[in-house]
Amino acid sequence: MNLSGYKVAVTGGSGGIGSALTTGLIGAGAFVYNLDRDSSSNIEGEFREVDLTTEESVKSVFSQIDYLDALVVCAGIQMVGHDSKIADVSLETWQKTIDVNMTGAFLSVKYAMPTLIKSGRGSIILIGSPTGMTMEGAGYTAYGASKAGMMGLSRIIAVDYKELGIRSNVVVPGTMSTPLIQKIANDPEKGPDLIRRTPLGRMGDPKDLVGIVNWLVSTDSSFATGASYAVDGGMTAR
Repeated sequence: MNLSGYKVAVTGGSGGIGSALTTGLIGAGAFVYNLDRDSSSNIEGEFREVDLTTEESVKSVFSQIDYLDALVVCAGIQMVGHDSKIADVSLETWQKTIDVNMTGAFLSVKYAMPTLIKSGRGSIILIGSPTGMTMEGAGYTAYGASKAGMMGLSRIIAVDYKELGIRSNVVVPGTMSTPLIQKIANDPEKGPDLIRRTPLGRMGDPKDLVGIVNWLVSTDSSFATGASYAVDGGMTAR
């Protein structure tokens, strides 16, 4: 797919999934802004440091970007070892998870929106999770709730901004081979179930998400909005 001439911002572009999407977008010809707190080496795209939980930081970074065709909201946390059943999860864990996953998505879309509207073909892609759709969220109260909230937010955006050419969709990865998932894989209680719950019988690679994200960025998907696309090895089909 040729994305030459497209400008895309990816939040969390230095993470396991985010870096794969950033690399995939650049490989298709897009210019990518990598919005993250991680300024380590081997980062592709034009890096812009941002704290997605702080309104002034998000507002500032997007005020420096004069044109965008798409926004990919990939930044997120899952507090393995702290997130738990609702009676056991602390308010601190709940608030930190919501701040990054839900509020971070809200602020990113809010301050990217004026620039996306300018393009006339603005596409928003939120990276969701089966935990926001199914019982896969059991035991992860804060994370599952934050991802469900993101998916609801996407549908609302799709309707509220339809007249301005804005589309909003969710990509739902399953069990992907990332540092975040590895923490769960190492959990003696939850780890053994990861592969068992995936009909294809394996973990996915973050690169498996590149095709669907690039398509949603492009105008080839101009009639796709308000939807969720599972790339989960069949997990949500169970």
